[in-house]
Amino acid sequence: MDFEVYNSEYMSIIFVKDKLNYTGKEIEPLWAFKTFDVQKDSIVVFRGKMEVSQEEMKDLKDIKREKDIETPIKSEDAINFIVEHFDSIDLKTIYLRQRLLVFIAKEVIESYNIKLRREGDDLYFEDKKLSVCIACKGTVSAKIHLGINVKSKGAEHVKIVGLEDLGIKDIDEVMKSIAIKYAEEIDKIERDLRKTLPLK
Repeated sequence: MDFEVYNSEYMSIIFVKDKLNYTGKEIEPLWAFKTFDVQKDSIVVFRGKMEVSQEEMKDLKDIKREKDIETPIKSEDAINFIVEHFDSIDLKTIYLRQRLLVFIAKEVIESYNIKLRREGDDLYFEDKKLSVCIACKGTVSAKIHLGINVKSKGAEHVKIVGLEDLGIKDIDEVMKSIAIKYAEEIDKIERDLRKTLPLK
């Protein structure tokens, strides 16, 4: 698999050049280490299909709501971000980091003169869904998956929209901007933690 690794101060940023599908297995702990030999906190970004079966889903609410759909999360073409953090954090903190990633994605996409709507961890253009996202915690790390549709094909039970429908052609630039900006924010937070005096 062809990929590039860049290291910020506290994170590794992995850009996968080959097509790679998201199946849900990629959100398992240590996937980046197994696949790319990266042991730092990381954000991996790649483009491919999203096809997540019921067995691989992590959102119990979605599982209950979509129990009759064999592959509830599906997109013919999407950009996917897999974030992994190894610091000792609770589930609330990884959900806050998830929101940070979604805010950054919204900011990058809206720089193309597009107005999006955010509902929790989901992005919409008008009444059509642009993204899916989940945060979860395992025994050794906490993880986030953000998938953003490139094409509006593949979904069977929900209206979706893709970046290409919004007139965005430079998909690689969007992928890199979101990943780099997220790593930069994490770096800034880590530096801020190391300069702040405690309350007396």
